[in-house]
Amino acid sequence: MQNKGFLRTAPLLCGLLCGLSLSAQSTVLMKPVFEPDIEYKGQLLESRYNSAITKPDDILGFPVGNRVAEPAEISQAVEMWNEQSDRVHAVEYARSHEGRPLYAVFISSPENLKRLDAIKADINKLADPRSLNDRSAKKIIDDLPGVAWMAYSIHGNETSGADAAMAAIYHLAASQEQSVADLLDKLVIVIDPMMNPDGRARFAKSLEQYRGTAPNVDDQSLLHRGDWPFGRTNHYFFDLNRDFFYLTQPETQGRVKLINRWRPQLMIDGHEMGSQSTYLMGPPRQPLNANIPPFVQKWGLTFSKEQGAAFDDQGWRYFTGEWFENWYPGYSNYAEYRGSMHILYEQSRMAEDGVRRPEGTVQTYKESVHHQFVSTMANLTSLAQYSKEMYADYWQSRKQNVDPKGQFANRSYVVLANENKGRMKAFVERLQAQDIEVFVAQKSIKVSDAVNHLGDTLNSAEIPAGSLVIPNRQPEAPLISAILEFDAAIKTEVLVEERQRNLRDGSSIMYDTTAWNLTMMYGLPALTVPSELTSNLKPYADENETLREPRADALAWIVDGVDDRSVSFAARMMERGYQVRTIDKATVLSGESLSRGSVMVAKVDNPNTSDLLDSVKLTASELGLDVASIDSGYGDGVLPDWGGRHFNVLNRPQIGIISHGQFSSYDVGATWWTIDHYLGIRHSQLDVASLTNTDLRRYNTLVLPTGFGGLSKPQQDALKKWIEQGGTLIAHDRSAANLARKDGLSQVRQVADTFGDAEKYDLSVQREWLALQDDVDPSEIMQHAVSTELSYPWDNDVKRLKKDALKKRDQWQSLFMPRGAMVAGRVDQEHWLSFGVDETLPLLYSRMPVLMSDDSSRAVVRVGVLKDNGDNDADPSVIGWSTVPAGYDLSVRMSGLLWPEASQRIANSAYLTRESLGAGQIILFAGQPNFRGSTRGTNRLLLNALVYGSGLGTRPSINL
Repeated sequence: MQNKGFLRTAPLLCGLLCGLSLSAQSTVLMKPVFEPDIEYKGQLLESRYNSAITKPDDILGFPVGNRVAEPAEISQAVEMWNEQSDRVHAVEYARSHEGRPLYAVFISSPENLKRLDAIKADINKLADPRSLNDRSAKKIIDDLPGVAWMAYSIHGNETSGADAAMAAIYHLAASQEQSVADLLDKLVIVIDPMMNPDGRARFAKSLEQYRGTAPNVDDQSLLHRGDWPFGRTNHYFFDLNRDFFYLTQPETQGRVKLINRWRPQLMIDGHEMGSQSTYLMGPPRQPLNANIPPFVQKWGLTFSKEQGAAFDDQGWRYFTGEWFENWYPGYSNYAEYRGSMHILYEQSRMAEDGVRRPEGTVQTYKESVHHQFVSTMANLTSLAQYSKEMYADYWQSRKQNVDPKGQFANRSYVVLANENKGRMKAFVERLQAQDIEVFVAQKSIKVSDAVNHLGDTLNSAEIPAGSLVIPNRQPEAPLISAILEFDAAIKTEVLVEERQRNLRDGSSIMYDTTAWNLTMMYGLPALTVPSELTSNLKPYADENETLREPRADALAWIVDGVDDRSVSFAARMMERGYQVRTIDKATVLSGESLSRGSVMVAKVDNPNTSDLLDSVKLTASELGLDVASIDSGYGDGVLPDWGGRHFNVLNRPQIGIISHGQFSSYDVGATWWTIDHYLGIRHSQLDVASLTNTDLRRYNTLVLPTGFGGLSKPQQDALKKWIEQGGTLIAHDRSAANLARKDGLSQVRQVADTFGDAEKYDLSVQREWLALQDDVDPSEIMQHAVSTELSYPWDNDVKRLKKDALKKRDQWQSLFMPRGAMVAGRVDQEHWLSFGVDETLPLLYSRMPVLMSDDSSRAVVRVGVLKDNGDNDADPSVIGWSTVPAGYDLSVRMSGLLWPEASQRIANSAYLTRESLGAGQIILFAGQPNFRGSTRGTNRLLLNALVYGSGLGTRPSINL
C-alpha cells in the first residue's frame, strides 16, 4: 500500500535531502528551527487495541490528529475498518456534488449490529403515541439501546472534528478495554465523520499550497485562513449547517433522511470558531425557540456539566452559552424539535500546526483534535448512563405532541391552492422529508378567525379545494410549529437586551435570521387557522399529474407562466436553439386560459426544424410540465392574439456571474446553483480581477452578486459600455448599493442621498398608486370648460419633514435594521419581471441597502402593502420621506424581529428596480433573491431577470 502521507511531504524532503549536492543558494530548502511550543504532550489514543484493525497512523502516514486528513483518506479508513471490525457497519448515505461519498458509521456490539432493523423499527414505534400504549412503550424502552448521532466538520475548513471522528471510530472499533465493550452493549453509535467532503478537500488543497517547511502559528496567514471561496461551504458555496429543513443540497438530503429514520437520542455537531477563543459547549442561551421540548433542554444541562468535568480533568478551558443561541431551527439542531438532545461543539480553530495565543502559549492542532475526541467520549458515556430516563421523557413528550388538549391542538396551517404546481410539490417534499403529515382539501372549507401573512385576522375565510392542510397536532408537532408558525415567540427580556445592544454599539444577540417561515420563504399564500381541520381532507399523495401529449398538428405549444418551471422550459428550449415567445398579458387561446408569463413555442417561429415537436416533448418531460396544444391564435374577446404586441420574442441568455475578489461566495454560489438547479443552461463565472480584460460581448446578461467592495472606475466604465450596447446587468444587495451611489451606473439612489429630493421620490410612489385607481367621474372629464379645481398629489396638507430632519431620523433608524425579517412586498403586476408572482410577496430583509426609485426607473417591487382602513375622512399620513393615501394603512412586517424604526425606514422603498441605459438595462435587487437557495418567491424574480431580461428589457436587434 502506498504511503500517501509520505507523498504529501516528499517534495519538501527532496528539497532537503536530494538537493544537498547543489549549492546552498539553488534548490535547497532549509531545515526549520525546532519549535518546542508545537510539541503536544497529550495522548489522543490511550488503550489496548486489536492488532487486526489497521491503525489510523498507518493509513495516514502520520499520527492521527497531527495534521489534516484528506477526504479520500478518511473514506479509505472507514471502508477498511468496515471490513476489519465486527463492531462497524458503514453506510454511504449520499454523494457530494463532486462525487465524494458521505458515510454514517454504525458502531456497536456485534449483537446490536445484527438487529439494527429491529432497533430502528422499535424507535419509530415509540415516536408515534397514536398507535402505542404506555405498557408497550415501556417494554420497547427496556429493550432499546441508546442511539447517538455524532457528526463532524460540516464546515470544510473546521477540520479538527473529522480528525477526532477518525480517532473515535478506531478507538471504538479496536479498543479491547472492557469499558468500551460495555459502552457498545448499551449504545448504537452513529459517527458521521465528514459532513462536507467537498469543502474539506478545497481547504486541504489550500493547506498544501500554502504549507512551508517551518511550522506556522500565525492565525492571520493564508495557511490558516485560506482564500476565496474558502473551505467552509460545499461545492456550490452553500453553508450546509443552514440547510436542515430547506434541504437544497444532496449532502443534507441524504443526511436528514437517515437521521430521521433513526431518531437519535443524542446528536452532536462538531464545529470550530475563532482561533483566539477556547472551547464552546452547550447549553445555549436565550433566545431559545419555544418549540424545543423542555426535556431536551433539561438533559442538555446534565450532559454539559459532565462534558465540562471531562475538560476540568484535563485542565482545558471552555465556556457555555455566551454567543450561542437557539432560535433559528435550520441548523443541525432541527433534530431537537423531533426529540433529540443536541450538543454543539465549537473548538477554537487551528488549521495546521497550531496558533500562538495572547498569553504567549501555542495551542496545537493535535490538542484541538483531542478536545473534540474527549467531548465525544464524555457525551457517549453520559448517554449510556441516562438513556433509559431520556427515552421515558421522550415518550411523555411525544404524547403531549398529539394530546387533544395540548399546546399543539386547535391549530392548522393552510397553504392556499394555486397553479404553481412545481413550487407546491417542492414545499410538500420538504415537509414529508421531516415525517410531517400533509393533507389536501377535497372541497371548499369555511373557517373563522384565520390569520394571513399580513397578520390580518379574517372573520371568515374560504379555503379552496386543492389547498394543503397541515394540522399541528401530530407526532412532529414541535417542528411543524417551528417552521410554519408565522411568528416565533420571543421573551420580553430578550427584546430588551437586543435593543440595548443595538443602541450601545450596534451589536446583536441574534446569531442568525429571525424569520424563516417556510410558506413565506417559498412565496406561497398561507393561513393559520385556530382549529384542527379534519373534515373533507385526504392525505397528500404524490400522484403524477396527467400530462397531455403535445399534438403534432398544433400551431403552437404553450406552458402556463404561473409555474416556475415555465421559465426553465423557455431557457432550455432556447438552449436547444429554438425561438421562444412569452405572453405579457393573460389571454385565452383554443379554450386554454394562459397567465402572464406563459411561454409559447410556435411552428411559424421555427420553420426549418424537423425535430421541434420532439424537443417540446423532451423539455416538458424533463420538467414534468403540462403542455397545451394551440390550434388558433385568436384571443377570446378583447384578449391578446398571438400576432400582437403581447407575444414577445425572447433572446437566448448568455450569462456570466462576476465572482471572486470581494464578492460573497454565498451569493455567488446561490446564483450559480440557481442556474444549474432550475435551468441547467450554460453560463460562466468571471473573475472580477480580469473584468477589464474580458471580452464581455460573449454575454448578454451579467450578474453582480453581493460584495463587500465597489467596482473600480475602469471596471465600471467597461460595464457601462457593455450595457449601452444591449447588455442586462443584474446586481444584488451591496453590489446594487454600489451601483446606486451618486457616481454609480444607476439612476436609483440609496435613501441617504435623496433627502433633498424626497418629494420627487414620494410623487413616484403616489403616481404608481394612482395608476391603479378606477374612480373616474366621466362628467368632470367630458366638461367643456377648463376646470379650476384640479387636485394634485402634492396638494395634500401633510406636514413633510425637511432634509435635515430626514437625515437625522434616518441615521437613528439605521441602528435598528433587522438581522433577517420577513416584510411585505407589493408587486407591479404589469411588468415582465413579476411573471408568476402574486400581488403580495414576502421579502427577506436584513441589513441591506434602502433603494429609492423615481420616474427614471421602475420599481417592480416596493416594501409595504396598502390596506383600506375604512376611514374615508382621514388625511394622508406621513411615513418618513413618503406619504400614505388617505384611508389606508401601510403593512410592512410579516415575521421576525423588525423594530418600528426599521419598518418606517424601509417603507415604500424599492426592493426590485429596472431601468434603461442605452440599448441595455440595469436590474437591482435590494437583497439576495435566492438566499440559501430557499427564497423561492423572490428567486422567481431572479429567474425572470436571467432568462427573459436579454429579450424583454433590452432594445431588440435583427440579425440580417
